[in-house]
Amino acid sequence: MKAVIFDFDGVIHDTFELAYGIHESINSGFSREKFRSNFEGNIFEFIDKKPNHEIRDKFRELESEAFKSLRIEHEIRLELEELSKKFDLYIISSNTTQNLATYFENNNFVGIFKEILAAETHKSKVEKFKLLFKKYGLDVGSCIFVTDTLGDILEGNKVGIKSIACTFGYHDEARLKKGNPFKIVSNFREIRKVIDSI
Repeated sequence: MKAVIFDFDGVIHDTFELAYGIHESINSGFSREKFRSNFEGNIFEFIDKKPNHEIRDKFRELESEAFKSLRIEHEIRLELEELSKKFDLYIISSNTTQNLATYFENNNFVGIFKEILAAETHKSKVEKFKLLFKKYGLDVGSCIFVTDTLGDILEGNKVGIKSIACTFGYHDEARLKKGNPFKIVSNFREIRKVIDSI
């Protein structure tokens, strides 16, 4: 094991209610369940079906403002610090570079991740995995992916990377199991235990 690759939303910070609330404020009519279901595949496949760019831009604008006030949980910070002593840490996310930079700068936690591949890098996490593997000489046997959505697990499966699925984010255990993850955890502390056992 050389590296741990994290999703951001729902794993490092549970942004579900934030994202759902913003979506409802500008495009009401989605139940929480309907909103969650959009993450059973690549989220951009859902977004790109919607022709209204004004809604998309307004969502990102409000999301960017909300990210300024987000604070990382102390326990998650400590766990990431411990993991960084043994492994290189990366983020592959569908959120924006700006939002993630704001989050880590405001939390005085810059530099914990070797690289962050956000929405601007590529819409496909499959392609982002490939880019990361090539740049850093990684392969599926030398790293593990930590995520909270079925869609991410399925994209990870396409490149053959093992996934640790988190039930404390966007998707529950029953939905996550559909992707056949390597392990399922119910709190952030369990992630390090799973990795140390490999």
